[in-house]
Amino acid sequence: MPPPKSSPATPSRRAIIDLLSAPDYRPLNAEELQSALKVSGGDQAALRQLLKDLEKDGIVVQLKRKGYALAQSADLVAGTIRFTRAGSGIVTASDGSREVYCPSGETGTALPDDRVLVRISSKRERGPGRASLEGTVIRVTERRRRTIVGVLKKMSRIYYVKPMQASITHDIVVPETGGAQVGDRVLVNLLAWDEPNVSPEGEIVEVIGAADDASLDTLAVCRSYNLPDTFSEEAILEAEGISIDEAALEGRMDLRRKFVWTIDPATARDFDDALSIERATGGKWRLGVHIADVSHYIPMGSQLDREAIERGTSVYFPDRVVPMLPEQLSNGLCSLKPDVDRLCFSVFITLDDEGNICSTRFARSVIKSRLRLTYQEALAILETPEGSGYAAMKLNPGIVEKIKQVHVLAQKVRAKRMLDGALSMDMPEVKFILGKDGRIADVEPQENDVSHQLIEECMLMANEAVCRELSRLEIPLIHRIHDKPDPEKLAQLEESFLIFGWHLGDLSQPGTINRLLTMIRDLPEPEAWFSVVLRAMKRAMYSSERVGHYGLAKEYYSHFTSPIRRYPDLIVHRILGAVVAGKKSPYRKKELTELAQHCSEREQVATEAERELVDLKKMRYFAEQIESGEIQEFRAVVMDVRNFGMFVHIHQVQAYGLVHVSELSDDFYDFNPMGLELKGRRNGKVFRVGSVLKVIIAKVDMDKQQLDFQLVEVIESDGSHGKGGGRQDKGGGGRGKRGKQGKGGENRRRGRRR
Repeated sequence: MPPPKSSPATPSRRAIIDLLSAPDYRPLNAEELQSALKVSGGDQAALRQLLKDLEKDGIVVQLKRKGYALAQSADLVAGTIRFTRAGSGIVTASDGSREVYCPSGETGTALPDDRVLVRISSKRERGPGRASLEGTVIRVTERRRRTIVGVLKKMSRIYYVKPMQASITHDIVVPETGGAQVGDRVLVNLLAWDEPNVSPEGEIVEVIGAADDASLDTLAVCRSYNLPDTFSEEAILEAEGISIDEAALEGRMDLRRKFVWTIDPATARDFDDALSIERATGGKWRLGVHIADVSHYIPMGSQLDREAIERGTSVYFPDRVVPMLPEQLSNGLCSLKPDVDRLCFSVFITLDDEGNICSTRFARSVIKSRLRLTYQEALAILETPEGSGYAAMKLNPGIVEKIKQVHVLAQKVRAKRMLDGALSMDMPEVKFILGKDGRIADVEPQENDVSHQLIEECMLMANEAVCRELSRLEIPLIHRIHDKPDPEKLAQLEESFLIFGWHLGDLSQPGTINRLLTMIRDLPEPEAWFSVVLRAMKRAMYSSERVGHYGLAKEYYSHFTSPIRRYPDLIVHRILGAVVAGKKSPYRKKELTELAQHCSEREQVATEAERELVDLKKMRYFAEQIESGEIQEFRAVVMDVRNFGMFVHIHQVQAYGLVHVSELSDDFYDFNPMGLELKGRRNGKVFRVGSVLKVIIAKVDMDKQQLDFQLVEVIESDGSHGKGGGRQDKGGGGRGKRGKQGKGGENRRRGRRR
């Protein structure tokens, strides 16, 4: 009797992975896989989609002319590439599990943010349990960047464009100038580029203007990162047609008679969160966190929704905001302005006097904010003696008491969070104030004082409460995750400080890192040392899986409190809204997975664009001093020492640069790689990590985005109070060759994107 015929199988991820994992598997193409998996002709499209999804996730790779294979077994990694200013690439695997370093010259034709396939070439062992993958880009699987902004230059008869981003090291040859003059910034459309040994070619599609016109910097960065700076006419018409009517108020909790207030920066135009507090039963407190109900105004699938997805987040530049939503919403109906009715999603958190959370509940509501405070005004209230009002604002004692009570609870909640292992990563920042000409007019220090902490803790509680409730109900959602740091990065961090005698203990424990952060606070220019710790941490991102948030020490955490400026918050609002209404979630798990990845990528683009513009402004700031001859002295701390000089950090403008050994003209200095120090042969003077100097600007290289400084005075040379941050390097003595400035991320202005 013949064996029964096997029926066609429905393709699945598990079946594909199991087949490719078989010991005797050889690479098969799509048609051969269809046959091997016994997939019917009708399911052919489903199989191809599964293969495409597995490729996107970095699990499966398509070998050239050989078929499909598991990436790991083929020593291949699929992922997204980013570049250092030195031209080397860092490829993050699609699943975020590992990173591969690609030396300069081994990145092929890849450009920043491209999806690439990397072949692992070696593992560099650097101590027990510490290995770094190194590889070569063998294929660009998806060209993510089609346009590049740069400055038009000419050599002989050839016109070319020098990219604005220092991480793009290839000049682009252009056959025509498109009406641009040499020295203009232009937007270039990149043509096909498949040979890394040949310069890429492109065509100029837009003339932005003179490269030395600082007022065009923001436009140039927007073009460079392909940030949409206008909304479609359809989206604007949708936004203009939205209003609040009586029907919108039906079924909502009416909080318009409650005392509700907002606290925001003085320059804020969109207020998306408000607070209230009142006594609850049993002597407890009921804290209300009221968030603009953006989901009420933006239906899924609308033009407003499609353009909000495309942006993913608002982008904050020193002189303007590129918003996720049109101003009619972000600064209008969705902004919780005082004395007007506003639709909200409210989270009510009941706490006892010790800051323990007893219960939470959620409701769609309507509020009328009674008071708008700036952080400076809120701080003045919190610092006012008990029982007295803030005279300048004519606030009665009852209002002051409410604000102070939230502060008391917030500080208790914060203390508990720190005991649970949350990292105290708050550090001083600066805000750049630009003049009408687009140049830096002033630099203002920004402190994370108790008024900021009040808002932060309330928002953290609301975000956690929403995530915990939806997770309890086993409803898929987008989580904000922050994974534990890799042991390799922690070992590097330990080495950075151990070489100077700091015995830190087990850095895998958050408490140990917090002790390190406490020690750092006593160092000169502590934010520079914080950056050393930050580089050991993983990047927070969005995920449909609940991993937890390491930095905040939270098991449950999602973004909910900023739907005006972050698309993941809007998604969570829609999911919670469906739950409150007793309906099914409008999102499937697979859709959330894709949206989480997209929003993480858009956030990264926003962060890089913000940093790029601020770095450019800093370059102009120092270049102006050289041009005008009005040279300013700056206090700087040495962060790294090499044979060719010292890298220093200037807190006042949060800038990094190099003091080259050629500037140390009083002696010939030898480099000690073990102690990371430069020592004078005759005078015995020593420069090491932690030395505090006074410097002036010597040179600005706008193309390479590098700053060179000249030593004026040694304030403290032994560096014993400021040890950390350097890494061992081989090198001889004397006036070595100039090196690169370092990672482009070092000058990053840290935003609150927890």
